[in-house]
Amino acid sequence: MKKSLICFLICLLSVNIYAQKALVRKGDAFYKQMAYAEAIPYYTKALKKDSTLQEATFRLADCYRLTNNRLMSEHWLEKAVQFPGALPIYKFYYGQSLMNNGKYAKARKWMEDFVVDNTKDGRGQAFTRAIDMYESFFADSTNFVVTKLGINSENADFGAALYQDGIVFASSRKEHETIERTHAWTGQPFLNLYYSRGKETQFRDPELFNNSLQTKYNDGPVCFSKKGDEVWITRNNIEGSKVHKSKEKVVKLKLFTAKGNGNDWSKLEPFQFNNDEYNCAHPALSPDGKRLYFSSDMPGGKGGMDIYMCERTGTSWGRPINLGDTVNTKGNDMFPNVMDDGTLYFSSDGHPGIGGLDIFYTRDLGNRYLIPVNVGYPLNTPDDDFGMVYDMKNKIGYLSSNRANRGFDDDLYTFKKKSLRIKGIVVDKETGNPVKEARIELKTDDNTVNFTTGENGRFDFPGEFDIKYILKGAANGLGDTTMNFTILGSTPNDAFVRVELGKPSEFAMKISVFDGETKQPLPGATIKDEVTGSTLGSTDLAGDYKQAIVPQKDEQILISMPGYRPKVIMLKGQEGETPQDLTYTVEMTPAKDVSPFENWYKIVYYDLDKFNIRTDALETMEEVVAFLKENPQVKISISSHTDSRATKEYNERLSENRSKTIKKFLQDRDIPKQQIGTVTWSGEGVMVNKCGDDDPCTEEMHQLNRRTEITVNGILK
Repeated sequence: MKKSLICFLICLLSVNIYAQKALVRKGDAFYKQMAYAEAIPYYTKALKKDSTLQEATFRLADCYRLTNNRLMSEHWLEKAVQFPGALPIYKFYYGQSLMNNGKYAKARKWMEDFVVDNTKDGRGQAFTRAIDMYESFFADSTNFVVTKLGINSENADFGAALYQDGIVFASSRKEHETIERTHAWTGQPFLNLYYSRGKETQFRDPELFNNSLQTKYNDGPVCFSKKGDEVWITRNNIEGSKVHKSKEKVVKLKLFTAKGNGNDWSKLEPFQFNNDEYNCAHPALSPDGKRLYFSSDMPGGKGGMDIYMCERTGTSWGRPINLGDTVNTKGNDMFPNVMDDGTLYFSSDGHPGIGGLDIFYTRDLGNRYLIPVNVGYPLNTPDDDFGMVYDMKNKIGYLSSNRANRGFDDDLYTFKKKSLRIKGIVVDKETGNPVKEARIELKTDDNTVNFTTGENGRFDFPGEFDIKYILKGAANGLGDTTMNFTILGSTPNDAFVRVELGKPSEFAMKISVFDGETKQPLPGATIKDEVTGSTLGSTDLAGDYKQAIVPQKDEQILISMPGYRPKVIMLKGQEGETPQDLTYTVEMTPAKDVSPFENWYKIVYYDLDKFNIRTDALETMEEVVAFLKENPQVKISISSHTDSRATKEYNERLSENRSKTIKKFLQDRDIPKQQIGTVTWSGEGVMVNKCGDDDPCTEEMHQLNRRTEITVNGILK
């Protein structure tokens, strides 16, 4: 009897194990096809039978994350990160999930753990900073009215595009069909395009948008040219009756375009850079129609979905250009939209935010983009917020969000700014300190108002959009300045004006900063006093930093810029000399693919005619050793220089010996060969100041040229 019972139990256990494997295999099949909604019940049943199945736990957590089930995603990610085989990225996903559910203190702990486990990925540091600055996202929260539109359905409605006297949007609302078609990823019906006439909160009942532009699969979101005679649509990779699949048997998203109007459209044509192996989605045309922005996970990107741009050339498009590290992250950067003044809105879960997808804006400066700005609460929430468009004529915006249902079923919202404020600060141009009792005058064609600053140097006026303003600032002993500006209303934030006042001077100093490769000016480069660490200012749109200076002593200046290697220059003091204009031209070297280490550097200084490491430089070198051991993926460059004394040939050999000394020091500290990258020397060829053979310079100025610069020049694969 006992033997029979044991055999029965063994058979029962075998059946259970077989059943679990069958459930997992079924779930895996759906998971690989991105049919996440269909995979969930199979993984759930398998894990009820055996909660120790690691891979099934990871994939179930992924399924809930990718279908935006916030609560279940947190539940299963919490289990996933406990397994010893969990990849570091699951800690990041868990931290994101906690942020989505408002648990910021706990999220910070997991983001910090992710940083420790994955130093190459800068998202952990970025989101830790976001949690620390969380309150700043709510600074303007009372100045917006955000309203859910009455045209939303019980399913997903998103991606509003301005068209004629209303909006066109994508919706998975149920239609009266004999056969209900559902999308395996979400479990909802496929998307159709709808048009609703109206504005702000008053819209007519939606009706299906032009049938000739729709299929029986996903259609939308869309964008239109400014005249409304060109449409771009995101659709499944289906042309006619033919379904195109990738090598993994997945139907990707593609872009299609047509010409015409609301009643008569030409045949949809595929975008020339569509590909069966990757997605192209979320189109946006620039106001002049010359640029197409879109999202894609094509090879060579920064992470998940990136934003790309193409220039129109005749009837075709130039190759897609990735908008680069300033805009794109290792996360998902999607849903671009371009305003009349060039402001680019997009959504991202890779930039620091409140949680989920947040809306950001930036602006193209010609050769780079401004660092993206989070639009803040209530336009952003801990849930997904995306697809922002703005009606400049009526000063009304629309966005998509799943805030109402905790991650489920996107809805359309409208928002409007209650009032506009013109805020600013008056500072001493030389010190950067706030100026109290400064006099501010704000003029329009119809009105003039005045304000006197307090201890913090700040001012605040009510303002209006599309009004030309003249602002004048003045203070005793600091002179005055006047500036003109117009607030176009394309950004949801209040206007902020920095007024710099400086003592009258007979001379001035200018630093012109350029890209060393393209020779284009670099706006927004930070200018710092390296000795005191104080920020002096930043370069303007022409790449120039200007200020009146008092010529007393030499100043060592650090110039830095995201994506570029920092530069140190010496401003020559003019004490006891006849004042004269000073102009410095600085070429910045792009720091390609070394984020987040582009601003790390060390400088070792030498005695005259020596190449040994001085006692005071040993501490610097030990810092270099510690940095390389903490970051084994980092590769550095070593570049040595001399002052102008002695012959060029002699200085060439001297700088070579300095570089070799540094290299040997690192080798003696067991730094791997692959981490010691480029080792170069240039003699007296690269100086940080004007101290050539015939220039009168102090010993301190010559000292700055006797140096070795150590920077990061690559990340090891």
